[in-house]
Amino acid sequence: MKVAVMEVDTELITGRILGRGLNSLRVRFTLMIGTFCSIVAALVFYLLEAGSDFTHTLTTLGYIKLVASIAAASGFTYYMTGRLTRPIQNLKASTEAIASGDYSAVVTVDCNCEVGGLAESFRKMVARLNDNVSKINTLAYEDGVTGLPNRAVLSEIIDRNPDLKGHVLFIDLDRFKQVNDLYGHQVGDTLLQMAATRMMVDGLEITLDGMNRCLTPESVNLESAGCRLLFRFAGDEFVVLVTGSAGDKDVTDIAQQIIRSLAEPFVIGERQVQIGASVGIAVLGDEAVDAADTLKYADMAMYEAKSRGRGTYAFFDDQMRDRATDRCELERDFLHAIANDEIIVHYQPKINLASNSVEGYEALVRWAHPTRGLLYPGSFLDVVGTGDGLERIGRKVMSIVATDIPKLRASGISCRVAVNVCPTQFADDEFADRLTDYVKSLGVAPSNFELEVTEAVAMLDVEKARKHLLALKRAGFKLSIDDFGMGFSNLAQLSKLPYDSLKIDRSLISDIVTNHDSRIIVSAIVSMAHGLGHTVVAEGVETATQLEILRLLGCDTLQGYYLGIPVPFIDLIAEASRPTEPVAAVGF
Repeated sequence: MKVAVMEVDTELITGRILGRGLNSLRVRFTLMIGTFCSIVAALVFYLLEAGSDFTHTLTTLGYIKLVASIAAASGFTYYMTGRLTRPIQNLKASTEAIASGDYSAVVTVDCNCEVGGLAESFRKMVARLNDNVSKINTLAYEDGVTGLPNRAVLSEIIDRNPDLKGHVLFIDLDRFKQVNDLYGHQVGDTLLQMAATRMMVDGLEITLDGMNRCLTPESVNLESAGCRLLFRFAGDEFVVLVTGSAGDKDVTDIAQQIIRSLAEPFVIGERQVQIGASVGIAVLGDEAVDAADTLKYADMAMYEAKSRGRGTYAFFDDQMRDRATDRCELERDFLHAIANDEIIVHYQPKINLASNSVEGYEALVRWAHPTRGLLYPGSFLDVVGTGDGLERIGRKVMSIVATDIPKLRASGISCRVAVNVCPTQFADDEFADRLTDYVKSLGVAPSNFELEVTEAVAMLDVEKARKHLLALKRAGFKLSIDDFGMGFSNLAQLSKLPYDSLKIDRSLISDIVTNHDSRIIVSAIVSMAHGLGHTVVAEGVETATQLEILRLLGCDTLQGYYLGIPVPFIDLIAEASRPTEPVAAVGF
């Protein structure tokens, strides 16, 4: 069905016919007065003739005087209505200018008449309109937290200047999310404001007023050496444009200054907050790459800097482009991986040193990619970990192990399964209840599972961790603190958490043979855990010497390639002929 479209007469809208000819008030009033005078004159003569015996006739001179009188009245009317309509015409010109977008147009009408009152109302309307436009521009182009120009301004600059040359620096604040989650958005916003100020003053050596002078409403001064531009891109991400002839070394110096400025602690109220920054750098001006793609490349370089340990910078290169392409392909393939049962589990034995027997198994996640073969966690977890990727993997692993438990029992293996808890899941206030219900929905009791919570996740919000762990322990889960030794835990807080075992991170085990300090640290961890009533598990054991040292230091359980490689479930069943009751652990 077609909807009829009403055609609009633009001639009328633009005023090319309005106010002309018979549509003019001056002409209408003049004609009206002339006609009125003529009717009055005719009526007078008629009455004179009707009420008298005399006949009144006009001479030629009389007719001339009569016509002249009517013409004079009409002319006077024409003149006076002109005085009246001139302010209206001026007001019309002003409103047309405003309607065309010139909000600075001045309403020039100034009289004490009604039109003057209307003009004053128009002035107030224009003032309010300009104020609203100013507010809209502020909301549209200025970041409400930091006062910096926002992403829209950056996009407009890039769109208007396709041949822009220089460098793009993509900055991401390290550990900002933890601060925001731990202390709340108000502290987070204050931190963003302080970080923006440091980046401008200490990093770029500019001020907000100085930068705003480069970003005038009419143009952007991209050639001035003093006009380095800082934008709030999104969340805890910022972008710097350094245009002109600055070389790689100059830009490197800027990146290092920004990193140093953000490495110093921030004092917010009574809190001292430590963050940092990772910076990615890409070069503007490549004829084969437009400015928008250069921004993406700088973003990729920033992630490369993060992967190198954070608190550093990286220049974009072709290898990053290849890795980015590979990452995109993996992200795309992961959309179908779980539905197609490509996520699988391999089991690795855990050896109890007291009995020298298999105590259980840790199930390690793998991706059986249809074209790339078997992928290990290090090659895909970071890629698919955005959004709900880790949660989906966690649920899939839980589902697989829940299915395997009855088969293991049928083969003579009773086992308890430990599942590595996803950080985003642990942040959910209803996590404990949701997980308990989910496990029961799979037809397996919580007592068959062990949950591994990393030290970093447990320490992020100790009170929430304590609440979750207590609820999970009451439900029947066994609990373990994983990756212990990677972070800087408050041991007093850690001692308050209800867990069963402490799992030492492989980074402390890898050099335990050659590094005396590592042996001292592991010995202290074992003593502390035993003193608190917990067992100790050491992972990543790859040599006989490591095994003997860990035995001497008092570790309870070991696992690693020296003791047994991860195997598919079918191989585990084939090898499982032990009379002991193992305990399986799931991790990824």
